[in-house]
Amino acid sequence: MKHFHAVGRVPFNRIHISLKWLLLGVVFGVAAFFIVSLSMERIESPHFSAQLSAARLMASSIAELSTFRESLGIEIDPSVDPNLTGLIGPEFTELTTTLGNLQAKRTSTNPDFAALLVKYFEELDLKRGDPVAIGASGSFPALLLAALCACEVLELEPLVIYSIGASEHGATHPEFTFVMMLKRLVEAGLLKDSLIAVSLGGNYDTASGMFFPGARELMTEIALSSGKTFIYEEPLQASIDKRLEIYVQEAEGPPSVFVNVGGAAPNFGNTLLAISLDNGLLTAFSSIPEGDERGLIFEFAELGVPVIHLLNIRDLAMENGIPIDPVPLPEPGISGVYFVDSYSLPLTLTFLFLMILCVVAGRMIKK
Repeated sequence: MKHFHAVGRVPFNRIHISLKWLLLGVVFGVAAFFIVSLSMERIESPHFSAQLSAARLMASSIAELSTFRESLGIEIDPSVDPNLTGLIGPEFTELTTTLGNLQAKRTSTNPDFAALLVKYFEELDLKRGDPVAIGASGSFPALLLAALCACEVLELEPLVIYSIGASEHGATHPEFTFVMMLKRLVEAGLLKDSLIAVSLGGNYDTASGMFFPGARELMTEIALSSGKTFIYEEPLQASIDKRLEIYVQEAEGPPSVFVNVGGAAPNFGNTLLAISLDNGLLTAFSSIPEGDERGLIFEFAELGVPVIHLLNIRDLAMENGIPIDPVPLPEPGISGVYFVDSYSLPLTLTFLFLMILCVVAGRMIKK
């Protein structure tokens, strides 16, 4: 009771207001909800054109990769990849590091995610040539592709550090990692080569505790054959520091944004705070942990660099009007991520005025 007095100053049971007027205010509130909802108007996002271009580029890239994968004799299983994107890998291979959600993997193959990345980049007001640091595991190759397509359309400069390990149904096929995918897309003239370094991934970014014997050796072979800078550092903090050094060197200073795709240890860190992070665009952090192994998300946050965190795909899709696990994939330009919903301001203000009037009148009449 003491707390109630301290916070509200005037306890609720002492507020003198006519019950009749109070109920009338509630009626206006309920009516406002329905009537204002009916006034909703959906208009194209101010970034619609760029979003559409990015999504179409991602759709073209997926088609190219699907054809390429089949040309390599790597079968696409329609029971796990009904849209035949080629971006869904086998459940268990030497590259599999952790469990994965198949529905989330399939949802991520929607080119609408490229449109979402355009939206985030535009909200940050990024300009042509701005460096975009991207840290990705192999768990969501489609989201990494989405980020690159958005960068391509907006003429940003992506800097990718890729970890070869992947959760179930990610880029788990040893002969079809994202290293191979990007190489093909560069050869096809769809994207430019933005891969600046690779690592093994898995526990502590050193592929420790893998499911299959010989997995680390295979992953090392893939990493070395990429021809890119190979990151292998112990302990985890050294791997985090090395990535930070490479990003800052390549960007000639802090990048304009850091995009985290999946849950690679150096990006995600080894702190419970990372688990509670919101998804999507993060421009402010309620708390930044101290100490080692806090991950690049927090390292960049402390430098004042905004973060785009892409991990919980279902929530991310639902919040942005992107359908969950659609078959077939929708045409770009249809889902909610391309539009902005607006409501009638006069109607909203009218109902707000009526509700306030009920409270004021109710108090005056009661007195």
